[in-house]
Amino acid sequence: MSRMSLLVADPGFFSTVQDQGRPGARGFGVPVGGAADRESLAIANALAGNPADSPALETTLRGGTFEALDDLGIALAGARMEATVVGPSGRRAVAVPGSGRMRRGDRLVLGRAETGARTYLAVPGGFRVDGWMGGRSSETPLKAGDVLPAAPGRLAWRRPADVVEADPTAPIRILPGPDQSLLSDPDDLTRRRFRVGAQSNRMGLRLEGPPVRVAATPERLSAPVTPGAVQAVGGALIVLGVACGTMGGYPHVAQVVSTDLDRLGRLRPGDVVTFQAVTLADARRLDREARASLRARASRIRCAAGDPAG
Repeated sequence: MSRMSLLVADPGFFSTVQDQGRPGARGFGVPVGGAADRESLAIANALAGNPADSPALETTLRGGTFEALDDLGIALAGARMEATVVGPSGRRAVAVPGSGRMRRGDRLVLGRAETGARTYLAVPGGFRVDGWMGGRSSETPLKAGDVLPAAPGRLAWRRPADVVEADPTAPIRILPGPDQSLLSDPDDLTRRRFRVGAQSNRMGLRLEGPPVRVAATPERLSAPVTPGAVQAVGGALIVLGVACGTMGGYPHVAQVVSTDLDRLGRLRPGDVVTFQAVTLADARRLDREARASLRARASRIRCAAGDPAG
């Protein structure tokens, strides 16, 4: 077994390797996939000194335990959770977001997410997993005994100065979907409160709440869908996630704006969801502003990560 690796001792609830997915493969029926919270993936990679799309570990709700088979730099971002490096020399906490390092034989113990749903673990150079169709993301959860290849390295113990936490109670912004006209009352989406159901995952979120009335369409054909599509199913709503298929047969009544797609990946069962309608011009402006802000922030963090490790 190569020493240049991270051993999975406890995989947590649902942990997978993710990058930014396969956006160019939808024409072949391949879902986009990738990280459910791309902003947090980018920050974890920046802390590790990596490009934004480097493969990292995505943990869900509970982190797990991972053993270094060689000296490794580690970086964490996303949902806040207790993170501790445990080894012969003692215990040391890792900030989330933040970076640190493990000596060979050390274990990284990640607890339960205190807020949000997903935390990302990056290492310098990214995990060296095999690619397929232009991406290295996977929907297969890790299991105890799996090994993630990684180059040996080290990072300083750091925490970004500009920690940004979005308001989890803010409305999810939406545009009209191609089937909005099927809604008996379009305001059903924006004046009601919904709750994330337990049957939610990377493929989509099931929302519980007052019934949403939609006209019957018995001869309806399947149509292309993307992450963020809000579908009406038997009076309930489903919001498609990053691992959704490329076609869908349910009425597509709204579309989450690109700026808020990462927020879908941070929602957990029981969270309250509200929607706010915006214009296409607003959605484009929000997207430009969010992309520019993340690029600038990740660049500052990445520069700091390049400083000599303390």
